Amino acid sequence: MGLFSIRDARLSDMELIDSYAHAEGMDCIPGPNRVRVAVNDDDVVVGFCRLQDDANGIAYVNPIVTYAAWRGYGVGRALIEDAREIAGELRLIARGTSVGFYRRLGFVEMDWSETDQAAASEDCDNCPYRAACGPVPMKLVLE
Repeated sequence: MGLFSIRDARLSDMELIDSYAHAEGMDCIPGPNRVRVAVNDDDVVVGFCRLQDDANGIAYVNPIVTYAAWRGYGVGRALIEDAREIAGELRLIARGTSVGFYRRLGFVEMDWSETDQAAASEDCDNCPYRAACGPVPMKLVLE
């Protein structure tokens, strides 16, 4: 195996996944369903990606997190590629500082009206950090 591999999340991973989410100012992840994790050679989670379908069956990345010490090693890119293989079209609400990363992966900005309120934008509407975050809705459509 290389630096990391990707697998389905397990219930035993959730405490670490939630600690990563909390470190990024996010709530707990409800459980391992539709969560994929990047793990190191010791099978320790170094990043994760959760998919959540909207009412039309379009998958939203909500959220994707890479442990700080593992940023720059391709974990986020690999998790997005894995999600794309699983779900096809992807949508997400990017933090403003992450927009460049997602553009490099082929995502394009979309209007807020294209987002599914329950799957994505609801979190932003109620977030006290929205102004500082500068959220941007984005999509990656397979051709």
